[in-house]
Amino acid sequence: MKQGNILALGVLLLLAPMAWTQEETGVPAPSEAASAQALAVYEQGKRLYDAKDYAGALERFDQAAALEPGKARWQYNRGLALRKLNRFEEARTALLQSRTLDPAYKQAEIDDKLREMGFSDEPVQETGRASSPKGFQALGPLLCGVGPFVGAMAVLYWMFRRSASRKRRDPARSSRPPSSSPVPRPEELRLLNTRLEQLSSSLVQVEHALRLEEDADLRALLNQATLAEQRSRDALDRARQGQLPLDAAAGQLRAAQDSAEAALKRAQSLFGERAFQPEGARVGCYFCARPLANPAFRMLVPLKRGADVTKVLACPPCANMASAGQPPPVKVRQLRNGQTQHWSELDGYDPYLHRHKPYPEMGTVPSWEYAPQRSLGEVAAMAAGGALATGLAAYGMSKLLDLDTASEAAAAQAATQASAARASERREERDWRDHS
Repeated sequence: MKQGNILALGVLLLLAPMAWTQEETGVPAPSEAASAQALAVYEQGKRLYDAKDYAGALERFDQAAALEPGKARWQYNRGLALRKLNRFEEARTALLQSRTLDPAYKQAEIDDKLREMGFSDEPVQETGRASSPKGFQALGPLLCGVGPFVGAMAVLYWMFRRSASRKRRDPARSSRPPSSSPVPRPEELRLLNTRLEQLSSSLVQVEHALRLEEDADLRALLNQATLAEQRSRDALDRARQGQLPLDAAAGQLRAAQDSAEAALKRAQSLFGERAFQPEGARVGCYFCARPLANPAFRMLVPLKRGADVTKVLACPPCANMASAGQPPPVKVRQLRNGQTQHWSELDGYDPYLHRHKPYPEMGTVPSWEYAPQRSLGEVAAMAAGGALATGLAAYGMSKLLDLDTASEAAAAQAATQASAARASERREERDWRDHS
């Protein structure tokens, strides 16, 4: 082999670990706005985690990971929340994903958590597997000294792994993309939909059962089952469109049914047959419409608009957001004339039922943008079951949420983002000209 070829091969071997790391993560750098939003969502999740609402915390950590998928910190916190929910296999996967994204992040803590969950029999560090960028980097100098043949084989192996990694990340490259899944037969879908509706009805019962007594364990089981229910509903929608195999959707549904059964058993062990007696009062969170049957799960949030201050009932997650100066979005129905209706104004909207069975054409708007056609006090009273929110029992009071200040902050942030986007466009145009 000529000296020039050997040198070229050596360069390839030196560059391979860096390329490997880039290919294995395969995550583009998020925008500054996405990173800031991910951090804000994470802070919400951290407060929920500290309040022992682990299901709510997991939901926020999932959002942070979706916004910034290449950050180990979000996967690590997903693992912590999943561990608290006793979902150990998923917790292990999240912790190992955190290590894959950044092998140096929380090394000792991850090892401890894996051992506590009983996974110490499988080494997770310095395994020498090809899936570990750190292990592959350590082989670089050794391969350069062993010889050209071994080095060439290593490069070919790396190229093979890179191709496989691309196929995993890009379904369009794989031999069986999600879109190629056969569309299920109508009778198969009807059967799964019937099971999903039965599951949803059982969770509505648990929502009402909490009116009897607030129980942290039952609340956590209910939150976990509700998230599983939402994932199952999404999976069925994808299967209906041929984007997901039906057996995968059925697996999601089985997991949701198991979670719902655990919540039902807990409710029955606490309250016996009383758990399934007459329903609770129609009271929901002003912001997200979450049922608030039990006064121990209610908080008051003072909303200031202009010189007026109106107190609304809220669930603890929304109240915590408001206390942090982050206005929760308001659930509304979008009308064709461009106007919106608050959930409490809709005929037949039941906070218990429609947390689990979607109400048509619902969406959310920023709380500072929502301008009811009637007074804010009237809407707050309707959400509180027809009574004045100040007259209902609540266990805590949030800090004042100034909607005018929130609106100004949102406008300033939008202007900053628009300015940054224009600057980026000018920079890209200049770079294109410089390198043309």
